[in-house]
Amino acid sequence: MPRLKIAAVVTEYRRNCHAQHMIDRLLWGYPWQGHHHHPQMDLVSLYVDQEPENDLSAERTQLFPSLRRYPTIPEALTRGGSKLAVDGVLLIGEHGRYETNEKGQKLYPRYEFFKEIVKVFRDSGRTAPVFNDKHLSWNWDWAKEMVDLARELDFPFMAGSSLSV
Repeated sequence: MPRLKIAAVVTEYRRNCHAQHMIDRLLWGYPWQGHHHHPQMDLVSLYVDQEPENDLSAERTQLFPSLRRYPTIPEALTRGGSKLAVDGVLLIGEHGRYETNEKGQKLYPRYEFFKEIVKVFRDSGRTAPVFNDKHLSWNWDWAKEMVDLARELDFPFMAGSSLSV
């Protein structure tokens, strides 16, 4: 069975952030039940929205030649082609310089990123599972729309905090 190909769409990829914890486990594996486990999937493409001073994306793409960074979300999902070219999408909208609303909530662009992912799905005529790290959106209507779109297009859509795992 061929290894699954995964795309990561993240706000930042730096030390001690959600993206680093999740992506590095895909790249290097992790301890599981007393043994080192390497998932049956390869991270092959990466979109990073913001590059802080301690960004890890250049270092990781050098260490893992099969991982390529793309300048847009559609290019990351199509791997530079015209159709969806991955078997799953990891969406991590946590950390970065984003505005806050009147409630003090950071306005991470999870919804906006998700809409770009769905557009690629529609344009390609096929979908893939999406894992959204953390909650869906700071806006209830947008969160509901994300769930409704996943149901409409019939793709697995999971969300939650991954760091406890």
